[in-house]
Amino acid sequence: MPVKIDSINRTCVISQNGETHHSMLAEAVITTDKNEHRPVLKIKGARIYITEAQMLSLINGGAIDKRGRTDASD
Repeated sequence: MPVKIDSINRTCVISQNGETHHSMLAEAVITTDKNEHRPVLKIKGARIYITEAQMLSLINGGAIDKRGRTDASD
């Protein structure tokens, strides 16, 4: 599931399970799933697990970074 970032129009597109999600980067939110210890993209009501590389690309592109620290002991 590649993430496509349009830096000119400040948008992103990601596909998951046959559904394609489009959003302005300023409306895309990156959080952390505390149980899975994985980054999650919240986009237009969808909650999508993403890779660390995708997370960094989205944050560098302008997505909102609301990640929290997680500890292995949590």
